[in-house]
Amino acid sequence: MTTSRSESVDGLRFRQSAGVDHAQLAALRWDMRMEDGDEPALVSRDVFEAECRTFFAQSGRMHVHWLAERDGEILSTISVHMVDMLPRPCKLDDRFGCITNNYTRPEWRGRGIATQLLRHVTAWAAAEDLELLIVWPSALAVPFYTRSGFACENEVMELRLREYVPIAGVQR
Repeated sequence: MTTSRSESVDGLRFRQSAGVDHAQLAALRWDMRMEDGDEPALVSRDVFEAECRTFFAQSGRMHVHWLAERDGEILSTISVHMVDMLPRPCKLDDRFGCITNNYTRPEWRGRGIATQLLRHVTAWAAAEDLELLIVWPSALAVPFYTRSGFACENEVMELRLREYVPIAGVQR
């Protein structure tokens, strides 16, 4: 397993994202959030993608975006939000990662691409000396993460502070 920034396997290239990827990553983010149809769009796709491109460009050390690509097309992506931890007596400077934005284009699913990509992400996270990776998977994604060694260790509790209400006239 490699922890390098880029590796090619079976015509697929696994790497961290660069500026040239932001437009494709933004489009994939829209597709992911709209796929299930249970989240209303509050802005147009163009506005959303422009905001995402800005976010990706400014995310710096706090977010690391990984992708699997073939011939310049991003097939799968996983983002890791880095969280600095408060100092502890056992380790003064520590971090963990929260996996988010895990998406594979529908026509590329079932081929092991996301599994390979997650292997690169976890190897990179270990090389970065992160304490752990966490994820809040959908019910459909639980088996995917379980096969990759993730386990339910703690129950996450949440307090929903707002709902998303569709704005009239906004097109998906």
